[in-house]
Amino acid sequence: MEEKEKIIQIYRDVLDGRRARFPNHFFVGDQGMKYLAFLTCYLIEEYLGIPIEEIPRKVKAETLWNHRLRPPSHVHGWKGFIVVIENAYPGKFQPWEFNQISNNYWKGENGRKRAIEVVRFVIEEKCKIPHQEIPLKINHRFFKDQKLNGIFRSFDYSPYQVINAVYPGHFQPWELANVPVNYWKNPENIKQTLDWFLFQKLCFSSYEDALMRLKKKDFFQYRLTGLLQRAFDFRLFKVQQWIREQNTK
Repeated sequence: MEEKEKIIQIYRDVLDGRRARFPNHFFVGDQGMKYLAFLTCYLIEEYLGIPIEEIPRKVKAETLWNHRLRPPSHVHGWKGFIVVIENAYPGKFQPWEFNQISNNYWKGENGRKRAIEVVRFVIEEKCKIPHQEIPLKINHRFFKDQKLNGIFRSFDYSPYQVINAVYPGHFQPWELANVPVNYWKNPENIKQTLDWFLFQKLCFSSYEDALMRLKKKDFFQYRLTGLLQRAFDFRLFKVQQWIREQNTK
């Protein structure tokens, strides 16, 4: 009988109650880590019949702990079940892919740094999203599709908060496909956006110049239909009225 088969047989005996516990020093050192990897793979793939690609969705801490793998993990000082998975499937999964993750994983200063690193990795390395397309593609669905709901929750479910943490100052809220809730109800936000739009994007020389040359289609071209709709009821004359008011201030 090969070494791996012997190890698994011992584990079966423990699970079935033919053994009260594992042999002394069974999981110590590098060899013990290898034994634990054998048992983890056996438990998940054969004993429980979970396909490898479904491990992040179906395997939780209880999956391993209820099948006698917590004491072996403690031999190596591993408190979280994800470390045990990583030992058995090195490089196969990322922690954020799992449905169950520590409540503190994304909290505090270290958690925030970890979240920023993960989002940057997913955007730049995994999804290879061009920098200029980030505001359009980083939305609620992105976090769901990439299994980053835990990160999203830690930023109050705000795509802009996440983007601004990862790329501070690179983008403005109005550049996102969906601006923050109630953003256009704030007069300061409207002014900041329109000044940027009129003078930086459309390059008008003054409010008078903008009053004469601004077209409704300009809002569509620069993806500012939300501003036009929510702040001005889709009516250009209301925007023109706002511009006239700036001249009187």
